[in-house]
Amino acid sequence: MPTSRHFSARSFARDVPEIDRAEVLALVRKQIALLDLDLSGLTVVVGAATGYQAVTAAAAALAKASRVVALTRISSRHPSLAAAATATLAFANFANVSERVEVTDRIDSRKWQDVDLVTNSLQVGTISRSLVELLPSHAVVSLMAGPWELRPGTVDFDACDEAGIKVAALNLNHPAVDLLPEFARLCCTLLDDAGVDLRAAKLAIVCDTPCASSLEYALRERGAGVSVFSHPVLLTDDAWDVIVVAMRPSDKPPMDINSLGRIGRNSNQTLLVQFSGGIDRSAASYFGLTVWPPKRPGRDQLGLPLDVLGAAPTVRRLTGGLKAAEAAYRGAELGEDSVGFLVKTRSATIERQRT
Repeated sequence: MPTSRHFSARSFARDVPEIDRAEVLALVRKQIALLDLDLSGLTVVVGAATGYQAVTAAAAALAKASRVVALTRISSRHPSLAAAATATLAFANFANVSERVEVTDRIDSRKWQDVDLVTNSLQVGTISRSLVELLPSHAVVSLMAGPWELRPGTVDFDACDEAGIKVAALNLNHPAVDLLPEFARLCCTLLDDAGVDLRAAKLAIVCDTPCASSLEYALRERGAGVSVFSHPVLLTDDAWDVIVVAMRPSDKPPMDINSLGRIGRNSNQTLLVQFSGGIDRSAASYFGLTVWPPKRPGRDQLGLPLDVLGAAPTVRRLTGGLKAAEAAYRGAELGEDSVGFLVKTRSATIERQRT
């Protein structure tokens, strides 16, 4: 059962990790070789970032991209955005590829015609119809993730399809990526942070993503009694100690006032752990339910950043996302065992990832 301790959001604040650049660079080079990632002659647009995400631009350049544009949003009101530019350039300098990496806060509309690969990221922003119309027809959009991880509207799939622009998704099950067990490990870390003793917990997982079986296995391995439900409406009327919410992003959280009211009536001692997807936190508070982490994760973000697990999972995600885009660009056949696959509509991709 959860402990009786109460922690503030600051108690478990997770700082951006201090990067061991030599170690991370070695990981990036290893993954580029493992994936045979070759971006020779291509212009690639990525997001500038902090933490291990800062290596994306350098990774593309190390894979021989002729030009890498790292977009940021410089703002005096948000100094972390400036830190993203600094971190991205610092790693590019360390990797000796800074001459092919440009950090900027915008791309002139005419320059988008020169872009070959665009990665989906917070800094690049929504891949909207207006952006798609600026791209050349041979361009590829890389989701850098499983499609089910995306908030609706993040990418205009219809506009891409109409323009003949390929959209490449990352196969999280590919041996060189292998992220589903890492998500499960991250969820266990989140539960540890919440003070949950898994050996004594009666735990429910509400999950509509391919993570469900990995989460269940990892939590059972830690001694928890686990039941899995694909939607909050299917949750049984038990007095759960812990409910892990691991849902896809959506415009309206499925863990809504009706579901939370039913949970609260069974036991207001239930701890809700927000691993992914949304929870109506106002409704949870109204029914006396505690939500962890105390601070609401950013939109589309996990309850803990993947960086918490060290450099390797993030590097595998980033290089795998670039490889999926490269394969699509080169016209390679993308089958079930490939590092990625092509998608046309969000609803179709969700079903593809479940198979």
